Amino acid sequence: MNNAASSTLFAHWDQLRAGRPAPDRTEIDPRAIAPILGDTFILETDHSGSLVYRLAGSRACTLFARELKGAGFLDAFTTEARKTVIRTLGDALAAPSGMMMSLTATSTAGRSVVLEAVLLPLVHRGRLGARLIGAVSAADAPYWVGRDDLARIEVVSVRLLWPAWQGPAEIAAAAPVQPNTAAFPTRPVLRIIQGGNVA
Repeated sequence: MNNAASSTLFAHWDQLRAGRPAPDRTEIDPRAIAPILGDTFILETDHSGSLVYRLAGSRACTLFARELKGAGFLDAFTTEARKTVIRTLGDALAAPSGMMMSLTATSTAGRSVVLEAVLLPLVHRGRLGARLIGAVSAADAPYWVGRDDLARIEVVSVRLLWPAWQGPAEIAAAAPVQPNTAAFPTRPVLRIIQGGNVA
C-alpha cells in the first residue's frame, strides 16, 4: 500500500478484527481514522451483487466531482475491470481478507489520474460482506480533480490483503459468520491478479 489512507484504514480494520474474520460494522470508530475520514466510504451489497455507496467522505466525492452516496461503486469501471473486482472480492470474502487496487481513472475531459483503493469486509447483522469499508485516494492529485467527473476506471493491478493472523486454526475457532454468498459467490481457489488478468 502506497497511500496513507489505504494503510491507515487497513491497520484500523485489522486491529478491530482481533483474530476474527472481520470486525462488526458498529465497531468502526470514525475518531480513530479522523485524518483519512474524507477518503473513506462504506458500501452495501444487495442480492443482485450490486455495490452501492452508503456513505462517502468529502475527499472521495471530490475525486469523482460528485456526491457518491447512493451511486454504484462500479458504475465508472470498464466491463473487464468490473469482472476483475467482483471475482477478487469473492476471493477476499472467502479468505477472508481485504483487497487493494491500483486504478487508472480517466475524466470526461480525457485527463487521467492514478488512484489506490482498498476494500475491507465488515460483519453486518451477522453477515460477512453485507457492508464493506474502503478508502480511495490519489498520491498526487492533479489540479483538475474535483472539476471533471471520472468517467472511466480501469484496474491496473489488484491483490488480496492478508490480515496479521496466526493461522487457519485461529480463524476457524473464531465466532462463525455467514458470508454474503448471494451477492458474491465464494470459490475455494484464491487468486492474485496483476494487470487485470485472472490467474
